[in-house]
Amino acid sequence: MSWMYDWWISLAKALGLPDSYQYAFVARGVVAVLLLAPLLGGLSHLVVARRLAFFSTTLGQAALTGLTIGVALGLPLDNAYASVLGFCLLIGVVMVYVRRTVALPPDTVIGVFMAFTLGLGVCVLVAATKQFNIHQIEAVMFGSVLTITDRDLLLLLIGGAILIVALALTYNTLLADSLSPSIAKARGVNTALVDYGFVVLLTIAITLSLKVIGALLVEAMVVVPAASARNLARDVRGYLGWSVAIAAIAGLAGLLISASWRVPTGGAIVLALTACFAISVPLGRLRR
Repeated sequence: MSWMYDWWISLAKALGLPDSYQYAFVARGVVAVLLLAPLLGGLSHLVVARRLAFFSTTLGQAALTGLTIGVALGLPLDNAYASVLGFCLLIGVVMVYVRRTVALPPDTVIGVFMAFTLGLGVCVLVAATKQFNIHQIEAVMFGSVLTITDRDLLLLLIGGAILIVALALTYNTLLADSLSPSIAKARGVNTALVDYGFVVLLTIAITLSLKVIGALLVEAMVVVPAASARNLARDVRGYLGWSVAIAAIAGLAGLLISASWRVPTGGAIVLALTACFAISVPLGRLRR
């Protein structure tokens, strides 16, 4: 898999960047961010349009709970994707079902599931610490460039490509349902199927991004790019383009900050995303 990141090592040497930027683990992180940017950036504006910002937070907490359950059941810590994805899909699908069937505001339903996943995660985590050190999952909680492996990159490449193709094929339907579900339904769109399908796409994307961003910080990568892009874009195409660009810029900036100062990758990316949002506010006012 070195063919995926040898170009970065060569580029870093050609630009005279410090040796810390030329390590293989940094190169893997760069490739991971560039693979995630079109995926999470492409989903970001749809997440905001569908008012699912806190939904992604709940899925992040569910991912941490699913990881802990998998490790407690004997799965290797670095190969617990099945338990993470399975638990997140279960929570996501049930959450959509409840949200569509009860007469409660969506944020209230999401809050209930957020509390449930957090409470279950804490209980399982305390019980599971008898089998492993709690510090072993810090990389999944906050993201770490040090833990990204060639296998993670291959999984991200294949899974991301499948998700991007699926997103491209269903984009117009997703966008129409996000902006006006009633109009989409009147045009014959199965809004329930779209709702469940989007949650599946978002869940898989979050699972793939855990090692880079972290379960507790993943919400930022699927919300802040779109929030920043909204200040700059003048149409839907610009909205999508700016979301992807901001996700890539902030991801690379956070990655290099993490490599330079040895801070958690997820936290550094979140700070970079926040800086992008702060810059977009006055720029957006100037564009108007």
